[in-house]
Amino acid sequence: MSRLALFNTSTFILTAYFEARRHKRWKTNTLQFSRNNENNVSELTENIRHRSYFIKPSLCFVAFYPVKREIFAGDFRDRVIHHLIFNELNTYYDSLFINDCYSCRKSRGTGYGIKRATYFLRAITQNYQRRAWLLKLDISGYFMNIDRQVLYKMNRRLICRFFKKDPRKINELLYLLRRIIFNDPTTDCRLRGSHHDWNGLPKNKSLFGASPGKGLPIGNLTSQLFGNVYLNDFDHFVKEKLPTRHFSIPI
Repeated sequence: MSRLALFNTSTFILTAYFEARRHKRWKTNTLQFSRNNENNVSELTENIRHRSYFIKPSLCFVAFYPVKREIFAGDFRDRVIHHLIFNELNTYYDSLFINDCYSCRKSRGTGYGIKRATYFLRAITQNYQRRAWLLKLDISGYFMNIDRQVLYKMNRRLICRFFKKDPRKINELLYLLRRIIFNDPTTDCRLRGSHHDWNGLPKNKSLFGASPGKGLPIGNLTSQLFGNVYLNDFDHFVKEKLPTRHFSIPI
């Protein structure tokens, strides 16, 4: 890796560090990294350069609000890498998604989704003057059933397309994606709370019950981005091939 490339990687990691610590400066994990952030950023840069980056154990717990769900919170050092990848890819990926995909997208949060849903209702009912039917669907255990091999191949195809003039960047991104996508956080994690917290949580809502090679942890920034990528072709099919003008994907 050239000195310029090394400098660019270090700069991108530093930017990712500032974003990862936003609203989380008080957390112990963040404070530990921040005490010596320059050396830690340099170490991450060297890890990527020498292909020696590894993912540390995650903190696993069950959140009860707004719905009961299993969360894997990565080490702050790894969250920096998640932000790094998100920053690199989302600039290109975001333009691929349909307008009514609201998850983890700038200016398309809950408020925007509610406005779109209201617009759809008014349009299909002619301003509430006629009856209309709403079909609500959900993919059962979506994140726990994502095929990691399929997801990696989809990302590899897109990365090779968007960065075709920069082989070094392709190699670097694919290396990091392999580390993240194929990492199984259940094999080495710390549990917070009680084992009883998992009582009543359906098997398809937990990575501990996922089939081999399946599942992404809820809690990682990259998981949210990859969730949009994985069903992007399906979203376009529904909007463009089927007669479903009023179709939206909730957060």
